[in-house]
Amino acid sequence: MKNWITGVDIGGTHITVCLVNQEEGCLMENTLVRQTVNPNESAEEIIAGWASAVRNCWKIAGLSQARIGIAMPGPFDYENGISLIKGLCKYDALFELPVKAILAQELGLTIAEIRMVNDATAYLRGEVAMGSGKGADKVLGITLGTGLGSALYRNGKFEDGDLYCYPFLDDLAEEYFSTRWFLNKYREKTGHVLKGVKELAEKSEMEATALECFVEFGENMAALIRSRYASEIPTTIVIGGNIAKAAHLFFPAVQRKLGPEYKIKTAVLGEIAALIGATYLWESQQNDVVG
Repeated sequence: MKNWITGVDIGGTHITVCLVNQEEGCLMENTLVRQTVNPNESAEEIIAGWASAVRNCWKIAGLSQARIGIAMPGPFDYENGISLIKGLCKYDALFELPVKAILAQELGLTIAEIRMVNDATAYLRGEVAMGSGKGADKVLGITLGTGLGSALYRNGKFEDGDLYCYPFLDDLAEEYFSTRWFLNKYREKTGHVLKGVKELAEKSEMEATALECFVEFGENMAALIRSRYASEIPTTIVIGGNIAKAAHLFFPAVQRKLGPEYKIKTAVLGEIAALIGATYLWESQQNDVVG
């Protein structure tokens, strides 16, 4: 079992854990554990929940413990394992805490047995290796959900993205490319409150106002990409995350505004991409990831 690494994907409202063979890039599927997370709980409750999911995965596999690779949203000091997340409606309680050290203690591991990487970078790495980015020389990866994640692949290297904190219109980009933007925009237009993007997507089939939200979202995304990357826009753009499930509603607007020379693709591996990407942290050579 020495080739099996514990892959962990931490999102704004969930944690997914699975044992991954980092040499073969495959999952031990029966070990996959997915649990919901309340990102507004105390630090103790959040980390206890994460540890519970990891231990459940190990128990299924018949292991007492195993090395861990974690795909974690930013901003975050990944090398030292310290959270820098604040004011993003998630994990405020972890701000400036040594998350890696606390989790290691909770699981009975040493700090050296846990490695962490930006979740969007891990996601893109999985998609470049086995998904929609395979074979492309330069790829922009974007993840859309409770927040905005991004990463770049070029010259054989992966780079953490900065779209979430990039100035856009009258705020930071994350405020325009997240679940809360959709819900706020629809409420502004109609006065009605929705539970999530899925409900809005369902309404778009019969309601023009709902569809207008997705078109505006797509046009904004194209404008953001052009502003941030200017003449160096990667010709392959892979978009994932829960909001990408409604890709058919906003991809046409992105494509129209960017032009036909760009390939706009939906990520195909889902959270498996981040699980695989996070375990690559345990390769003997790690100089292909840059900050």
